Amino acid sequence: MSGGPRVDNRTTRRSRVRRVAWSLACGLAFNVLALSAAAAQGPTRGVDQTSFVSIGGIDQWVSVQGLDRSNPVLLVVHGGPGESQWPVADRYRPWQRAFTVVLWDQRGSGRTYGRYGAQTPDFSLDRIASDGIELAEYLTRTLGKQRVIVLGHSWGSDVAVQMVQRRPDLFAAYVGTGQVASWEATSHQQYELALARARRDGDAAAIAKLESNGRPDPRDPKHAFAVDLWLAMAATDRAWIQSLRASLPALKVTHPKDIQDFEDGFRFSVARALPDQMKTDLPRTARTFAVAFFVIQGQDDVMTPTRAAVDYFDRVAAPVKELVLIPEAGHFAFMTAPEAFLEALVAKVRPVALAHGA
Repeated sequence: MSGGPRVDNRTTRRSRVRRVAWSLACGLAFNVLALSAAAAQGPTRGVDQTSFVSIGGIDQWVSVQGLDRSNPVLLVVHGGPGESQWPVADRYRPWQRAFTVVLWDQRGSGRTYGRYGAQTPDFSLDRIASDGIELAEYLTRTLGKQRVIVLGHSWGSDVAVQMVQRRPDLFAAYVGTGQVASWEATSHQQYELALARARRDGDAAAIAKLESNGRPDPRDPKHAFAVDLWLAMAATDRAWIQSLRASLPALKVTHPKDIQDFEDGFRFSVARALPDQMKTDLPRTARTFAVAFFVIQGQDDVMTPTRAAVDYFDRVAAPVKELVLIPEAGHFAFMTAPEAFLEALVAKVRPVALAHGA
């Protein structure tokens, strides 16, 4: 088990990030050649299945896509809560050369929400983690795998941690990005990051507002949500959010019901997930893992602050663990730094997962 690097020494951190970027760049050429060679030898039949699957007593939307069934299965547990990934499914196509990629609209999200609307039953972190376990069982059974890889983003990292903690036998590796740590640490560090950015920018109005409101009380979500993170976000995150907003009008024309279900499901999920989110304290409740543990994090994430994610990583005990920090990326690193993120998955996660039943 390797120890996790720390981020409090800026010189050391910059050096480490340069080494990570160089190793990923070098590894990219090797892995592209290896995957191309495997394809040239004649890959087994791929898979392209999109359907509603009965999970947890309700129909839930699941997409399973990959070019080679012999590849490991990677189950994406989306964030939000309620941030269904079907509108950006094309972004996962490059992943399908190395993985069979599973997208899942969680209970209360996207197309799954569209089946039940506001009558969606039993929404909770515990219930959604149980759904994820049932989905993993379905995937191992139908795709002929011993175990799958689970990748959780933001809220999804909390869901995926619960899944792996309860049923480690189903998972070859855990990958977190936009990694959740604790609600308290997130609230405090978001405030600190926003204030530091306002001071760097000389934004007197923002400084006055932050100092007047004071450090958020994590027991009061309205106080915590009063911190404006927009200017403190990585530029890549702001650009990504703006691109999503810009794409909505066209999607509303081509997929009017699906987009309405996406928006309504997002609001439905956010409201109902808050009590569970406020209880989150993974450094206390989920420090020991029986599976390989990876965190691939944007170096400049302020939504789930990187410092909190690294502190959590350092406390985790796992048979294998590794931290990758992606420079000039934030909360949506898997979307805004796609080459670096995929290379980390292929070079770091895939070999370990294959050795552990994927």
